[in-house]
Amino acid sequence: MALRFAAFMALWTVFYYSVPSLHLLTWTVIGLGAVGAVLLGVRRYHPHTPIAWYLLAGAMLTLVSGDTSYNLLTDVFSQVEPFPSLADGIYLATYPLAAGGVMLMVRGRSPLRDRAALIDAVILTTAAALLLWVYIITPNVADRDQSWLANAVSIAYPLGDVMLLAVTARLATGGGLRGPAVRLLLLGVLGLTGSDVAYALVRLYGTWHVGSAADLGWVLFYVSWGAAALSPSMTELTEPVVRSRRTDSSRVLPLAVAALVAPTVLMVEALEHGLRDGPVIAVTSALMFLLVLMRLYLAGRQNRELDNRAHTRAMLRELKYRAYRDSLTGLGNRLRFQDRAERALARAQDSGGVAAMLLIDLDNFKEVNDTQGHKVGDELLVAAAQRIAGAVRPGDLPIRLGGDEFAVLLSDGASEGAAVALAQRLIGVLAEPFRLSGAPVPVRASIGVATSPGGAGGTEEVLFRNADLALYAAKADGKGTWRLFDPSLYDAALQRLALRTGLDRALALGEFELHYQPIVQLQGPPRVVGFEALVRWRHPKLGLLSPVNFVPVAEETGQISPIGAWILRRATADAAAAGFGYVAVNVSPHQFSGGRFVDTVRSALREAGLPPDRLTVEITENVFLHEATADALVDLQRLARLGVRIAIDDFGTGYSSIGYLRDLKFDVIKADKSFVDFIADKPDHERLLRGIVHVAGIMDIAVVAEGVETVAQRNLLREMGCAYAQGFLYSPAVPLGETAEVWATIEMGET
Repeated sequence: MALRFAAFMALWTVFYYSVPSLHLLTWTVIGLGAVGAVLLGVRRYHPHTPIAWYLLAGAMLTLVSGDTSYNLLTDVFSQVEPFPSLADGIYLATYPLAAGGVMLMVRGRSPLRDRAALIDAVILTTAAALLLWVYIITPNVADRDQSWLANAVSIAYPLGDVMLLAVTARLATGGGLRGPAVRLLLLGVLGLTGSDVAYALVRLYGTWHVGSAADLGWVLFYVSWGAAALSPSMTELTEPVVRSRRTDSSRVLPLAVAALVAPTVLMVEALEHGLRDGPVIAVTSALMFLLVLMRLYLAGRQNRELDNRAHTRAMLRELKYRAYRDSLTGLGNRLRFQDRAERALARAQDSGGVAAMLLIDLDNFKEVNDTQGHKVGDELLVAAAQRIAGAVRPGDLPIRLGGDEFAVLLSDGASEGAAVALAQRLIGVLAEPFRLSGAPVPVRASIGVATSPGGAGGTEEVLFRNADLALYAAKADGKGTWRLFDPSLYDAALQRLALRTGLDRALALGEFELHYQPIVQLQGPPRVVGFEALVRWRHPKLGLLSPVNFVPVAEETGQISPIGAWILRRATADAAAAGFGYVAVNVSPHQFSGGRFVDTVRSALREAGLPPDRLTVEITENVFLHEATADALVDLQRLARLGVRIAIDDFGTGYSSIGYLRDLKFDVIKADKSFVDFIADKPDHERLLRGIVHVAGIMDIAVVAEGVETVAQRNLLREMGCAYAQGFLYSPAVPLGETAEVWATIEMGET
């Protein structure tokens, strides 16, 4: 639009010079066209401070009004070069209006003081003022033929030009302006000043008439300011901008030229007719010298500030890099994950897509760290991080959360299928043995996969929580695998939380109770030799819960120790009161932590008045895989010396059962229900159980078969020489008050 306007004005300018008889009309069209262009630009682009542009339009309107008045005086009223006249009064109103508009632009762009730009503007303006003083103002004042009013008006024009040049130079030197609008404004001011100078010189040394080449400066003023308003960059002239701290060559060159004006004028006057303006030139030179010194000082200070800021930015970049990176592996850290996840979730919400992540845990890292040392553990973490980073897709973010936990935030646009595919790939990649310190180390990983709901957004915490729940499920599935989050996992987590919270008060409120299942002699007439104590939780909302529902939670939280101590005290007291042959109590590996388990047993036996040989402590092979293995071995030996019988429960489901039988003293082996279930149907199960019974017999260890439910199972167990059995064939676990009836029923005959 600005170019079309300039072309239009160029045609009218040609018409202006081609048809002198229509000067008044064409000149008015040119002036009013520029005013209209400014108003159209304001309406089209909506600048931040439109009043500034309205003042520029008013300045041009006064100028065209002055031109129209002058043309009327000369063309209509036939006055010859009227000066001063009404037209001059209108003309002179142009300068304060234009300067006011430009000053509003300066204030809008630089709300804070910019001393460097101000000094640059003063240097340029001082040079122009010196030229106008020497060649325009002084000759006008020296003209004795003019009246004082004519001299005052003659001086007012160059002073107005100096004022307008000063504010426009300040706008142009403020920095940050790259569009054409500011250049067009400056070009227009130069055009206005040029025509004003030409007008003054013609009046001094000749006769002025309309339609001369001197009018081109005013035409340039109209066209440039109108085109500036029609340029999209016009909005930049009234918007705040960060001050420029650098001085480029395009800014230095005008300042250098301006600084040479005073010595040049001094040389010209010295060569022509002596130092007529010596004092003024001397003062101007001194002022320019001081301004240049100030400018150099500010430039030096700005450079120091730039260096300091550059150093600060470099430090901030380094700090940010460290803040977002894991120092050991070089991957991103939790902070980096949070930052990226929040943005990914926001973009997924906007686009209706999903954000996906994987949570990765090295299953046996602690074993490596404990057995081979922290150095090898660190090697494993670095190597695992490299494998994870090499397996992810471009755009995915692998991070280390801490310890042996890693995560991957998938790139934008990833689907649930892509997340699952990556999880499967990582399971395989991390399953390959690592060579650490020269030796291969097998490592497995469990992975939880979670995605945000499509279009529903969510938070980083929810996404991470869901992945953590999926990881928990993957570990529960046997480790070395992956699980995808589904809402049932969250429901299960809520139930675990409710159980965990309830466990804190269950003991105090007496919500636990013991049920007893009879252990029956197989060889000879059926005889109840003892009872196994099995804990139940009468939950106020969930009803009667079996150990499967709450014991794993109690072991996770450490609440199993006080619960186990209560079971020991209650079971020994019940056994003494009911006259059980013996009572068997299951013991968690966690109860051996701290080395005080034997004291708990001794205290329970003493309080109940029960002989030690009437208590059987049932342990699983997990005792020997637990952190408290050393404490457990010592405690088992002390219990044996005390006279308490030791039974190994769920025998055959672990990895080293025969070795335990050889190295430790056990009184009872409890054959797991999984062997008993199919002995009547599968020969392999029967042969394996026969082997267990045979080995136990050689080592003088009694065998109790668990889960006996059919007569066929009982008969096979009796035939192979198994000593004892328990299961639903005889009775489920019952409250203490029902044990006498169950006991009597079993011993009345075969059931």
